[in-house]
Amino acid sequence: MIKKMNHTGLMQALLRKHHLLLHLIGDRPLHYVDIPVHGNIGDLLIMHGTLAFFEKHGLIPRICAPAFAYDSGWIEHGDVIVFHGGGNFGDLYSEYGMQPLREHVVSNYPSNRIIILPQTIHFSTDSEMQRSADLFRQHPDVHICVRDHASYRIAQAFSDHVYLMPDMAHQLYPINGDKAERMLGSLLLSRTDLEKSMLHDPARFGMATVTDWPLLVGTRERNIDRFRRAMRIMHKLKLGWLGNRMLSGMWASYADQLAASAVNLLSAHELIITDRLHGHILACLMDKPSIVLDNNYGKNFSYVSAWTLTSDLVSLQQA
Repeated sequence: MIKKMNHTGLMQALLRKHHLLLHLIGDRPLHYVDIPVHGNIGDLLIMHGTLAFFEKHGLIPRICAPAFAYDSGWIEHGDVIVFHGGGNFGDLYSEYGMQPLREHVVSNYPSNRIIILPQTIHFSTDSEMQRSADLFRQHPDVHICVRDHASYRIAQAFSDHVYLMPDMAHQLYPINGDKAERMLGSLLLSRTDLEKSMLHDPARFGMATVTDWPLLVGTRERNIDRFRRAMRIMHKLKLGWLGNRMLSGMWASYADQLAASAVNLLSAHELIITDRLHGHILACLMDKPSIVLDNNYGKNFSYVSAWTLTSDLVSLQQA
C-alpha cells in the first residue's frame, strides 16, 4: 500500500531536486544544446522548465541550439555543454541526430564538462548500448542525470557521475490555467507515435475529449517547419551563431504559445488520463488529478513510481 502525501508539498520538493545542477555548472559559460524545434508539447515543457531554471539562478547560456543547427566548433575551453533532457538518450530516435551529437561532443571535447539533463535511457539492443557506453566512458567529466531507477542502472555503464533527478518541466510549477466556464469530464491524451502501447484501447474509456499532441498542434506545424528551415539555412550558410541569436528567442516565444494551448486544454477537464508522460507531468504542474497509462517500453510507470506516485492526485492503471 502506497502512502499518499499532499500534492503541493511533493511538487515543491521535486523543484529542489535540481539544485545539484548549480554545483555542476558553476560559474562557467554554458551551451544549452538540442533544444526541441518541433511540436511535441512534452519536449517544449522540458525546454521551458530548463530555461526557467536558468533564469531563476542567473544562468545565461552563450548558445541555445537544436541538434541540427549546433556547431561543436563553437565550444571553447572551459565551456560547459548542457544537453536537453527527455526520453531520447539511446537509439529509439537516433535518426533525428540527438544521440549522435552527444556522442560526437563526448568523443571530441574531453576537456569540457558535459551534463546530460534528466533523461530516460532506452536502447533496442545490448550491443548498441555497450558501444555507446564504451565511448562515453572515455570522457572523464560526463555527468548524466536520469529520470528513473532503470535508467540509473543503465547509466552507470556510461559514467561514474550519475544522478537520479526529476524532469526539468517540474521547474514550471505551479501553472495556473484559466478557469473554464463549463468544466468537461475526462480527457484522454493518447499517443499516436512509435511509443504507443497497443495494449491500451481508448474505446474503453468514457471520455469527453480524446486527442494527442500532434492533433493539438494541428496546422501550426507549418510555422514550426518555417523555424526549422530558417535555422537550417542559417547553419548551412555558416551564419549559425548569428541565426541562433536571432531565432532561438523567437522560437522560445512561439513554443510558449504551443505549450499554452495544452494548458488551456487541460484546464477545461476535471481528470486527465494519459500515456503521454508530459500529459501527466503537466497535470501535476496544474494540480489536476491524473491516471497514468504506460507507454510501450515502461517509461511512464518507471517515472511515476520514482517521483509522483505518492501524490494524492496521481494513480496508475495497468493495461
